[in-house]
Amino acid sequence: MPDPDVGTATIVYEDADGVTEREVENDDIVYFDDHWLVKVGENDDGDDVVRRIPRERVQYVERSIDELEKKVEGAIEQAKEQFGWWG
Repeated sequence: MPDPDVGTATIVYEDADGVTEREVENDDIVYFDDHWLVKVGENDDGDDVVRRIPRERVQYVERSIDELEKKVEGAIEQAKEQFGWWG
């Protein structure tokens, strides 16, 4: 069950079996180097198992609005600091 404090993300993508929809915590999905990286489980040693999905196979990604607001606020604060704006 996803942690309500972290929020959730849903990714829909094409794979060998057709179209897959996966819901994960926001902390378990990231876009990097033209791929979505999604935590799909853990191995026997407790290490994360990550699926790397090329962006052209992803139909869409939805994230909880709370997470989006935090990211936007963080980007605004970073820009303020970078340009010396304090408001």
